[in-house]
Amino acid sequence: MTLVVERAIPGGWSDRQVPVGPHLFRLHTPADPDEVLGQIESPEAANQPEFADPYWAKLWPAAPLLAAAIVRQAPRPRTRVLELGCGSGLVGIAALACGLEVTFSDYVPFAVELARHNAARNGFSHANGTVLDWRQPREERFDFIVAADVTYDRQNLAALLNVIERMLAPRGEAWFGDAGRSPAGDFCEQARRRGWSVALYDEIDRAVDAFEVGSYRRIVVRK
Repeated sequence: MTLVVERAIPGGWSDRQVPVGPHLFRLHTPADPDEVLGQIESPEAANQPEFADPYWAKLWPAAPLLAAAIVRQAPRPRTRVLELGCGSGLVGIAALACGLEVTFSDYVPFAVELARHNAARNGFSHANGTVLDWRQPREERFDFIVAADVTYDRQNLAALLNVIERMLAPRGEAWFGDAGRSPAGDFCEQARRRGWSVALYDEIDRAVDAFEVGSYRRIVVRK
């Protein structure tokens, strides 16, 4: 079977090391993510979903911070975890390193392949992967849902909350890392209007009272 990184992408591939707490994870990521992102209007995007929805290509800024929080405060081993919008898989790999049972998910099949490839590179060949459209959440339940940099688009917030509604197990938690984009504040308010508990933390796990544009927040949602 062809490895995902043997497929040609604009700008080629890089092999990078990402420190997360005591870990040093090795990831294959696009060498020039902007080259991939620039393909969104290309003719190839019409029949290649990795270019029609290319946001998997970038390691967005909240991902290392959320991964570090998981390493510091991981739930008990063997907890079932779903990563939404997995991209290259850093957040899920951090959870795997803590002994959690991870399923990578993304709208783009290529991203799921890449996340599982990167997990295997770091010694976690048992991770699951699934293609997931937030508009069609599954009945499967997970104890812990994690995602970085997915709360940036107001048009997707209701669908994202529906995923939590359907797929988060009773007494479970969902953690979202956001770099401080304004739609994330709306996400928090919409979650509260559904009757859910929402707590906010900064990059060193200090509880904060409010969302602040431009500042990283870990958003913890409990149903």
